[in-house]
Amino acid sequence: MAKEKFLNSKDVEQNINALRRFMIGKKLDCFYISSFDIFLNEYVPLEDCHRYYLTNFTGSTAEVLVPLNGKVILFVDGRYYEQADLEVDPNQVEVYKCPYGVGLQSAMKDVIGKRGFKSLGIEGDRIDLSLFREFSTLSKVVSFNNAELANIINFKSKDFNKSILELPLDLVGESTLEKCQRLLNPGEAFFITALDSIAWITNLRRFEMPFQSTFRAKALATNEKVFLLMEELDGVVHNSAVEITKGKFSELEYFLQMVKEYENTWRKFLGEKENNIQKVFFSDKTINAADFEKLKLHFGIERLVNRPEGLVPFHSLKNPVELKSMESSFNRGDQAIFETISWIKGQVKKGEKVSELDFFHKTNEFYKKNGALEQSFKTISALGSNSSIIHFSNPSQDVLFKNGELALLDSGGYFESGYATDTTRAFLSGGTANDKQKEIYTTVLKAILHTQNAVFPEGSWGSLIDGLARQPVFKFGLNYNHGTGHGVGINVHEGGFRLSTTSNVPLRENTVGSIEPGIYIPGFGGVRLENVAVVEKHPTIKGMLHFRSLVFVGFDHDLIEDSLLTDEEKKWLENYERECQKRGRSFKYQS
Repeated sequence: MAKEKFLNSKDVEQNINALRRFMIGKKLDCFYISSFDIFLNEYVPLEDCHRYYLTNFTGSTAEVLVPLNGKVILFVDGRYYEQADLEVDPNQVEVYKCPYGVGLQSAMKDVIGKRGFKSLGIEGDRIDLSLFREFSTLSKVVSFNNAELANIINFKSKDFNKSILELPLDLVGESTLEKCQRLLNPGEAFFITALDSIAWITNLRRFEMPFQSTFRAKALATNEKVFLLMEELDGVVHNSAVEITKGKFSELEYFLQMVKEYENTWRKFLGEKENNIQKVFFSDKTINAADFEKLKLHFGIERLVNRPEGLVPFHSLKNPVELKSMESSFNRGDQAIFETISWIKGQVKKGEKVSELDFFHKTNEFYKKNGALEQSFKTISALGSNSSIIHFSNPSQDVLFKNGELALLDSGGYFESGYATDTTRAFLSGGTANDKQKEIYTTVLKAILHTQNAVFPEGSWGSLIDGLARQPVFKFGLNYNHGTGHGVGINVHEGGFRLSTTSNVPLRENTVGSIEPGIYIPGFGGVRLENVAVVEKHPTIKGMLHFRSLVFVGFDHDLIEDSLLTDEEKKWLENYERECQKRGRSFKYQS
């Protein structure tokens, strides 16, 4: 999601030139700059996103190669094609638009190989170990730290400190100690830097970064305790299974030594033998390369065991209490969405002047009214042709609502449990829809109805469901350049659930994820409809799974062409609308 810019084209040019002078001195052919922070976090404040300083691109996901000669190369996927073209200076930056199904990192590796870069600079604390190793097979990789680059580029600082919040068991269902003992045996530990995993295992939230309920920390979990390294702590943590050390994140060696001393002192006090950690799990997808080197020096390579998925297989499976917390959050998020759309339609009907920016602010206002502590991502509030921009990010005061226009609202919030919500509705501003608007809306409606009513075997790959969702869109002669669904948890994007053409992630009971097909026609407009659902055992068919929606916001019947729906689809739609009616959120059955 886009963020507020603070650089211009000239600033970016100066940063590129400064980096290239550094590269000449270090004899580098190319430099890789990621979108991540030192925690390899997805939603990074713009001040801490080094990629932004060399491209002026504000989207949440992209990769960058800076060759010694020629244009900077910005790699984006289909969600950001239009946004990247609008934001970067084409004289400085080449936008490499990765086709759907081709990952950003695969495209980067292909470019490195084809261009024959012999030496590649990287930020060792902002690249995952897996990619670092892959780059090392293609080129001589030279690692630098944040301080070295900060000497040549003026990276802005940001205050991350907010009060820590401890969640009660009636919101999370399992204590930190219970999680530790379920995950680890005595003598085992797990090194964690994925922030949602740290928030999950500690039952702590902080909301210290935009659109996240997590907090910046590094952790070592054992069978009995989670040791945290934090730079700042405002508030008191009473959880006896959490031990906090304050220090710099770059001083990981100091933290690991403190953990060892604490463990030995405590066991001596109890009259027990030293319980030296014999096995340390880590994820090469979530640990940065610099931290891995420090981990290796402290424990020795023979004690380190890679678990690429990290703790995701554990926290993507929601317990009944977590599901209840998420249902409560979605219920209030649904209400905010229903109130927003109702307000827009009412204002347009009365002939009031309402802008795209008013739409954005009013959505966030309704979320706050319904108890949201923070948005789970930057609200997408798009009108008319802007609704075709998948991750539209610049709502304007000058773009005004009028009758007969498509509008798209993609929004989510965090409530007291710190689990994200995420829902999308396209709707008609007012008046009468034209045939084309009805046709694309109804096609996307068919796609989401078929998907959320699917029955599938346990362990089916996400690609199976993705193909089912795309069938109505294919029959319309179109496609969409994004996956059909992603996992939802403490972060709005969570592993363990993925619906895409390339997904081999098995669908498992009690995982939660989105279903969001769409059609986007540049210059005309776009439709995306998104519900989040939990995977459950089918109530009557043995060995089969199905989806249970957590979202109950009615669809816009001003945009539905009934003649395009089959009898089965009409039945599915009617059943869903009746459930929305029970909650007072059906546009068809408004009181």
